[in-house]
Amino acid sequence: MIRKGFVTAKRKALFLAVWCTVLWASPGNAAISERAHAGLPDPHSALASPATPEMSNLDRTLTQNGIAPGSAKAHMLTAWFEMVLHDPDIAMRMGGGPALLERIFLDEGKREALMSSGLARVTPQVRLLYLQLFTRLLDEFVPVNCFGLVDMNAVMNHITLGEMSDADAALYLQLLYRVLVSSMSDAPVRLPTPQEYAGAMEELSRAIVIELDADTASLDRYGAYTRRPSTATPSDVCWTTRVTLHAIAKMPESARDIIFLTAITASHVGAFANPAEEGPGQVPRDSGKRMDEGIP
Repeated sequence: MIRKGFVTAKRKALFLAVWCTVLWASPGNAAISERAHAGLPDPHSALASPATPEMSNLDRTLTQNGIAPGSAKAHMLTAWFEMVLHDPDIAMRMGGGPALLERIFLDEGKREALMSSGLARVTPQVRLLYLQLFTRLLDEFVPVNCFGLVDMNAVMNHITLGEMSDADAALYLQLLYRVLVSSMSDAPVRLPTPQEYAGAMEELSRAIVIELDADTASLDRYGAYTRRPSTATPSDVCWTTRVTLHAIAKMPESARDIIFLTAITASHVGAFANPAEEGPGQVPRDSGKRMDEGIP
């Protein structure tokens, strides 16, 4: 009975992929928010001349976001912006330079489209690293009531680069850079077929039951959220998100990545080609840049 009721709730919509979209909708916020109000630096001024007014403004912005000027994290973030601004692929596709990149990141719709494109084209291993990092940050910094919020994008915006460990901040920026470069590619992405997606959803359903130890009360709580998410409390949203992400992380790789790709492309399906079904599941782009070292 438990299994039957849970599967019925699961089939109502794509709700199980909703929390994956948090990974794609808010990337860049933690890094870009450190710099957005100060404006992206011009590669020939702020980054090249530490004593300029622009860099002083950057120092103030970093300080306001909990990053000490001159710290390892400050150098890390400055180096990341310099790399992005000087990347030939990004420069070729974004002729507007720093100003255009800033406008894209500050526009939620454009940022989501760009990140969706990039995440759909990186390797499954990179997507898994992104999920693992996101889940770790959620577990470490987000309270059980999600700061009293039900919008997970708003919840994750509470986490800044300044709060992350140096190691997590470095990984976040590495992954974000890889995704940005991959977003410049026109390589097609084969979207999962309905049959593949149905199979992946069955795997996810099993993974969630296992994650909840088949506990009747927990399954009922999860099912109640899926039936009426609009009435969920912040605590319900937080709990269900954590359960889902932990379950997804433990799924078989192929099924897990199908869930990811579906979530990534759901809002931007027109931007992705769909080659023959027998083609590769994805066409990742290997940027081969310095910050990609150590990333699969």
